[in-house]
Amino acid sequence: MSTAVIEETHSETYFPARNLGDLRDFRINPTNNVLARTLPVPLPQVQPGLSLCFDIPTFQSQLTIPILDVESDMKAGRVVFKGAINNEAILILTGTGKLNEEEDSFKIEHINLHMERLAETARADFIAATIRAALVLADEFHVRIPSIQLDITLKFDEPLLDISQILRRRQLDYRIMVIERTIRHEFHLPLDISGDEVRDITLAYHAIVDHSFVWPINSITVFFPATREWANTLARLRQEASIPIGPDPFSLELFGHQIQLGQRGIIIQDAVIENFEIAQKEINKDNGQLIPVVIRSASGQAKYDFFGAPQPPTVMWDSHLQSMVELESQFDAALVARYHALAATTLTGLSEEEKKEVTAAPNLIDAFTIDTDEEVR
Repeated sequence: MSTAVIEETHSETYFPARNLGDLRDFRINPTNNVLARTLPVPLPQVQPGLSLCFDIPTFQSQLTIPILDVESDMKAGRVVFKGAINNEAILILTGTGKLNEEEDSFKIEHINLHMERLAETARADFIAATIRAALVLADEFHVRIPSIQLDITLKFDEPLLDISQILRRRQLDYRIMVIERTIRHEFHLPLDISGDEVRDITLAYHAIVDHSFVWPINSITVFFPATREWANTLARLRQEASIPIGPDPFSLELFGHQIQLGQRGIIIQDAVIENFEIAQKEINKDNGQLIPVVIRSASGQAKYDFFGAPQPPTVMWDSHLQSMVELESQFDAALVARYHALAATTLTGLSEEEKKEVTAAPNLIDAFTIDTDEEVR
């Protein structure tokens, strides 16, 4: 069924409008104070080769960050190393402890890591989120400054919901980067990303990468002209399990930039015409008026097909960024393992019968009800 799209509205968004987390400025602290490590007094001056090195065995990853600045106030019990990650972020390592003037050494007792973005871009966000995820999901990692023989083993402990939020933001940043590379336009990101913007980012990403995909939807309102031909069409569609709409030209605006995504076709799955009797009566008047026909998906799903959407480039990322992108599956596995470990602790002391009752799969149908309405003319 081909129709001209005049207006499309969403009464509610599929993605909840919420702050996905500001990665501009975050701090992570180790579970426990570090084993005592000492620094020489005085600290060396900043020079080529002075670097912070992170060894993360859990993900077979290494990160070397050139040190740009060293701030030392050992009498006050504090030293700070600042390193730059390309032109995207600054990582700040702060060590607190005690000065031993007799031995010309500074004993580190606690480490704090702090990161700041240097750019309001998805790439800067993605890099910050990737580093943060790697550190908090690792079993443990090592921080080294080879030129002063500093080697500290750390382990961070963050709530699983916070880690999930980091990975969700990281995925969103990745999708924005794919869109940017494809349309050759870099966005200036707002501090907060709304639920509507998350929905549009996800839709544009799937249109570019997948072209054809299932999308959550509640109902679509299509406007039929009141003519005999359309009355016959309405009667025929009532018998169909799936109802096609379009394809029609489709675009969306993202962060103030218009994105053309070619032609979009929609197939409403498990379709039900909600107002069939009323619409049929009005269309049979044959007066040419536009009559709203509400088509609902009983399963809350539609199949979207995009034709002529822009194509991403063959080579998407430089080697540095590609290595970060490839950590996705390892991050997911590490997070799932954490949840499994948490679940296992809740079963301690239960009988086998009680364990079966606790672990029985819940009915999630009502919990994930989707309420997304579209209007098409």
